[in-house]
Amino acid sequence: MVRDAWAGVHALGTGTTYLNFTGVEDEAVTTGVESAFGQNLARLAEIKAKYDPENLFRLNNNILPSS
Repeated sequence: MVRDAWAGVHALGTGTTYLNFTGVEDEAVTTGVESAFGQNLARLAEIKAKYDPENLFRLNNNILPSS
């Protein structure tokens, strides 16, 4: 029954990581970021470098500023 429900939910998903809950409490802040943002990660890192170069907003799963 649970496996059937999971299969139904999984079929509707995107196949990427949900960053608000990756399932590991003490994980690195970069866990899942690459798979979640994919090809947009480089562009987002450039934006982060422009608007948050000191990485003030670094909690949770984080996009690191490009250098």
